[in-house]
Amino acid sequence: MKRIAYRFFLIVLLSVLAVEVFPVSAQEDSWFDEGNYDEEWLDKNFDNDVMIISTPEEFAAWGAAMNRWSWNYPDKTVRLAADIDMSVHKWITPVNERFGSYFSGVFDGDGYTISGLMVVPAEEGGGYSDDYKRVAAGLFGEVRRAEIRDLTLDETCRVEVSGTYYFSFGDLDLEIGAIAAVGDESRFIRCVNRADVVVTSVIWGSETYETICSVSGIVAHADDVKLIGCSNEGHMTVDVHSDVVDIRVSGLVGRCGPVYGNENRIVSCTNRGNIFVSGNTSGGVSVGGISSNYSFRVDSCENHSVVKVNAYEGSAYVGGVSSASMGITYCFNRDSVICESDGFEVQVGGVCSYSSYNSSQTDSLYTCGNEGEIEVKSNGSMLSVGGVMGQNTDCLVVDCWNRGGLKIESSAPRSSSSWNAIYAGGLVGYCEEPVYNSYNRGNISLIDAHIDEEGSSQGSVGGLVGKAYKLLWNSYSTGDVYSNVAGVKVCRLSESNVHFCYYNSDVVIEGTEVDEQGIAYSTAEMQSAGSGFLEALNNNATKGGSSCRNWGYIPGENDGYPVHIDRIVDGVDSPADHSVGRVYAANGRLFVQSDRSMQLPVYKVTGQIVKIMNVVEGLNTDYLPCGVYVVAGQVVAVTAGNR
Repeated sequence: MKRIAYRFFLIVLLSVLAVEVFPVSAQEDSWFDEGNYDEEWLDKNFDNDVMIISTPEEFAAWGAAMNRWSWNYPDKTVRLAADIDMSVHKWITPVNERFGSYFSGVFDGDGYTISGLMVVPAEEGGGYSDDYKRVAAGLFGEVRRAEIRDLTLDETCRVEVSGTYYFSFGDLDLEIGAIAAVGDESRFIRCVNRADVVVTSVIWGSETYETICSVSGIVAHADDVKLIGCSNEGHMTVDVHSDVVDIRVSGLVGRCGPVYGNENRIVSCTNRGNIFVSGNTSGGVSVGGISSNYSFRVDSCENHSVVKVNAYEGSAYVGGVSSASMGITYCFNRDSVICESDGFEVQVGGVCSYSSYNSSQTDSLYTCGNEGEIEVKSNGSMLSVGGVMGQNTDCLVVDCWNRGGLKIESSAPRSSSSWNAIYAGGLVGYCEEPVYNSYNRGNISLIDAHIDEEGSSQGSVGGLVGKAYKLLWNSYSTGDVYSNVAGVKVCRLSESNVHFCYYNSDVVIEGTEVDEQGIAYSTAEMQSAGSGFLEALNNNATKGGSSCRNWGYIPGENDGYPVHIDRIVDGVDSPADHSVGRVYAANGRLFVQSDRSMQLPVYKVTGQIVKIMNVVEGLNTDYLPCGVYVVAGQVVAVTAGNR
């Protein structure tokens, strides 16, 4: 408690200094104050199906209708017709405490850019008779049954939330998103955020109720939402101090309720903004480059920036792409993942930290990879770190890879009265589900920060998987494996369930207890097509109980080691031979325009053939499950209810 009070004093002091030393050029009054917005715009456009915005004052009038009168634009399309400079006044997040407000139309940015927007939060609830308090910040306070498309916030925009928030009579939610605080039954298409989001707050909630702080570049709190082709390039900086708050931060989506029956999906999105999170809280800290929740399926997404977390008291769940997995396909992390935590449980992965069970959908991790370095310092009693996933309890792992190193330092107690377990692997740290057809190229190092103290831990460190409870099949590792933690076994590949897996006999393995399971090949043999190594991989690629991709050598890639390649079925036209024009999806269907009749294979992005379409000249259509597919060399995302 003393530490929290001290940090609160420090935040207040820094806030005062920031105002004195770094004054902001804007914005004493609000765009929604009378005289600052075009009071005639709404009347002139009210009967129009498409409402055009060409000036900052018209943009402010659009927001004022939600903020002052709670009009939601039902069945309307609001479209930008010019770049909009909003730097003159501040933008108070449009919410209306008395009546509630949200946007329910189509907002079409039409490729234009909003600049200079300074977003400040708005509050709802929090009175003596209320059972909730909500702090919302974003261009939109809430979108419901809406579509937001082709909208860009440039780097001169900013979202900033600071101060102290207190509520002990019910739930306390901070929802901070650059484009939207809340999204419900909505879609975000080709939206771009370059605005920095900064949250430096002290939050006092109640252990009896839910207290959550959600922060993201697109939408902070999302239920039944799809994001397609969106990107975040703004930096997320979150420094929250609280007794009980759960913190969820990512580039695209912060928090999502457990709406398993709905289609929560992120497709073809990227994050290029650094994410720095510091949380002094006894709650959990969940952070991912793309998503920080377990209720979204993520397809064809990439993180290109650093994800860094300091969780001083709470447990930490950190992933380069997503904090958790409810199905991740064809996703990659390209930068460092760094976590330092004193919490009881710490789970860190290059792609995701852990898998979450969902009975209504199949959890899977297909064709995902990490090439960022992973650094973890932990004082926690339960530590799981993997190049792809930290802890896997419900997720099949297929055709995945890791090329980043793992550097782990454990300072957990070693006394006989304290229990702790440490698992680390080139692919997965702790794994209760099968791993097929994957590889690790990164070195793994586990260092004991209490080397001079008596006592030991339990656990294992492996080139592929630390602890494997089920089949580990047709995979290879070329990384060094080292640990000096007493009681932790060091394995070439894994301590159990290793079948037709391979390791590089030239690398170093060192520890107090060493396991040598697996089939050895030298570096030269692994890099040579004539050694039998590549043949062994391909012979076993289809025998492990899962349809996997083939292996091959690609000049200049992966330092000469085998990589995954797509399989082409005999007797079917290859992609280069297809005389196919436009390929697109709408209303859950695939459409193919062709100039001749042929058999056309439809591939998953993982390389497996889904079906063969009998295409004729002209426009062809076929229904497909929601997913990302490759057709005639073109990538197309099929989602429910495409328009």
